[in-house]
Amino acid sequence: MKYFKLSILLVCGLVILASCKEKKDVVAKVGNESITVEEVSDRIMAAPPAYQAYINTDPGKKQFVDLLVREKLILESAKQAGINKREEFKTDLKNFKDEQKKQLKDYEEGLLIEMYIKEVKENLISASDKEIDKYYELHKEDFTHPTAVIAKHILVSTKEEADIAYDRIKKGEPFDKVAKEMSNDKVSAQRGGQIGPFRKGELVKEFEDVVFNLKDGEISEIVETPFGLHIITKISEEKLQPIPEDVAKAEIKSIIEKTKFDKWFDDMKKKLNVNVDYSKLDNIRDAGFDDGINITQGETELEDFAN
Repeated sequence: MKYFKLSILLVCGLVILASCKEKKDVVAKVGNESITVEEVSDRIMAAPPAYQAYINTDPGKKQFVDLLVREKLILESAKQAGINKREEFKTDLKNFKDEQKKQLKDYEEGLLIEMYIKEVKENLISASDKEIDKYYELHKEDFTHPTAVIAKHILVSTKEEADIAYDRIKKGEPFDKVAKEMSNDKVSAQRGGQIGPFRKGELVKEFEDVVFNLKDGEISEIVETPFGLHIITKISEEKLQPIPEDVAKAEIKSIIEKTKFDKWFDDMKKKLNVNVDYSKLDNIRDAGFDDGINITQGETELEDFAN
């Protein structure tokens, strides 16, 4: 019996202490809304660094609590006015929650991709010293006697458009004029299709294989790349200073790893039986941009993603 009474006294004591602590932790009360020490601390920590020094002074803390009281007062008044029951409020809140769900999904998928790509780079596509040395010996001329090309191109989406552009040029129309009127690469089209200077390895292989083998002023046949169909002419080729071996090998590492990544990506597409119907893109609403395609920028951005 004595043990039972003692237990009751202990429980009562704990309840009283907890009640006192709870009241002590409440800094302010505004209607049904309370401001606790923990909330004030969290809000101070979340404040911009520029305000931290002042907020952590006694006058700063008091002023900060006054601002929180004002916020709670307006919040309580808004609830009493029934703002939270209005359809406009409910709709906006629902839209916000939906956007938050989308952002969470995007973040989750982005994090998965980032972590997996890191593993792929470390375990599947990492370039060994032996591979780098071999590539350097096979392409030594590109680094000891490098060249840079300036070219012009016309980029279109369909074979029909490519044939029309090619016929116009062959019949004597200026390359610049046809590029400005027909090319989907709007950035270069403004310059009559001109791109460069660029070295080997900076653009897609299909494009480089053609342009580096053209003579100055020569016009290519229709060339297909991942960007579409091109007509290319070389303007000039310039000899550059030799590239130091350590710099060259750093570039080679990126080239090898990008090549391996592309192969891995193609293998995964086959494994997962990926099918794409590009004709459906015609049904996508125009977002209002009219910059077209920039093959030099696009290739760099794709490399950044892969790397």
